[in-house]
Amino acid sequence: MTKEILINSSIGETRMALLEDGKVSEIRLFRDHQPSYIGAIYLGRVTKLSNEFQAAFVDLGDNLSGFLPLKSLPKSLSKSLAKSVAKSAGKKPKDLTGLLHQGQRIIVQVSADAQAGKSLKLTGRIEIISTTIVLHPFRSGAYVSSRIKDPTRRAELKQFGEGMMLENIGLTFRSDSETTKNTQLDQTAKLLISHWQEISKNLDKSKCPTLLSQGPEPIEQIMRQFTTSDISNIIIDQSSALKKASLWAKSFAPDLIEKISAFKQNQSLFSYYEVDDELEQISSPNVPLPSGAWITIEQTEALTAIDVNMGDALLSNDQEIQIFKVNRQAAREIFRQLRLRGIGGLIVIDFINMNDKGQIKSLLHFIDELMQGDPSPVQRGNLSSFGLLELTRQSKQINLNSLLNERPVLAKNILSQMLDILREAEARAKDSPGQEITIKINKQIKKYLESHSELLDDFQKRTGSPLKMDII
Repeated sequence: MTKEILINSSIGETRMALLEDGKVSEIRLFRDHQPSYIGAIYLGRVTKLSNEFQAAFVDLGDNLSGFLPLKSLPKSLSKSLAKSVAKSAGKKPKDLTGLLHQGQRIIVQVSADAQAGKSLKLTGRIEIISTTIVLHPFRSGAYVSSRIKDPTRRAELKQFGEGMMLENIGLTFRSDSETTKNTQLDQTAKLLISHWQEISKNLDKSKCPTLLSQGPEPIEQIMRQFTTSDISNIIIDQSSALKKASLWAKSFAPDLIEKISAFKQNQSLFSYYEVDDELEQISSPNVPLPSGAWITIEQTEALTAIDVNMGDALLSNDQEIQIFKVNRQAAREIFRQLRLRGIGGLIVIDFINMNDKGQIKSLLHFIDELMQGDPSPVQRGNLSSFGLLELTRQSKQINLNSLLNERPVLAKNILSQMLDILREAEARAKDSPGQEITIKINKQIKKYLESHSELLDDFQKRTGSPLKMDII
């Protein structure tokens, strides 16, 4: 599979698109007035501890605060508390608030952006990421990604990592390490360790709270979150953005330096690669399928509902086979849209109802394969007798629909507004029988009343008062 990253840097916004075999698979928008803080490492200060939530609230500076679940603190801290509790009570501690105290300085990392007025989500388990290695400053040992299946290579990487004499620092070899030379891995690990040592020295004398590393600069965010060793090209349309990407690669992923290039066409980058067309489609809830069927995606605060519609599809003369093929086609597009739109949380899919148990099993097996191909963790339930399937998908960023579209505000329709006005006018007519009653209405309601003049006649018969309409 050929993978390319496109970076469009413009006024107020940086846009990223990931192409797989020429087809857009992910789009992310990084806006200057609404920055993403994922991955940022802070020296923060504990402002409050909550027994109820087993969490700490941390001041990060610059009017930012974070929510730190205490279970996400380094395990070494939890173990030390467990040992002290075990000596006195002989059991594991249920209250972890004893790990910290108010006013304490603490190194934390942003694990998820704030949603709907909430704080940033934090973790105490710091990670510094490159394309091949993840450095764990507070977790010792060498680890190998579960996606590396070759037992010989796994053993080689484990042995190689343990031989680096990291002391209290640990690292994980990512899946791209499987095909990367050990000399390159050694160089990358040393760069990451050097970076950590630089940002963590003299912390007791540092200003607190303060940003230590990996801040909300969009180019660095893109390089951290989306680059992998199998990326073929990173194409950037602005010189300063290209320079930032190259500097990041030099420090964290030297293997990417030769893959970074400038976009030199006269046409805009996203237009040339047809990414703008995908962005336009995201604003629509309806997504057509090649067969003539379609899916409808409706996002709410609580969940995302997806409906599969047969439409004009004709894939087989056998109705059961037809339904199965449409559902399978829909499932593939649904998983593409979840990734493309950055949809997370609870997702409920209403498939076209199937009766054949073998086809149901086959569809669920296909969905499991799609889940394996999703870079974000996905869990599913079973297909209900009504064709409903529940998914939960992890997503750390704000979804594209929230960034691109305003949520519609529900308002009464014309008929409801008009009936309310007539009820209020009838109440006034009772206080002034026989007198003209003036109602203030807009052009749409006036037009409706004029086309339904029987309502005006009925009003005068019931109240004895004529109606006068004033346009507002």
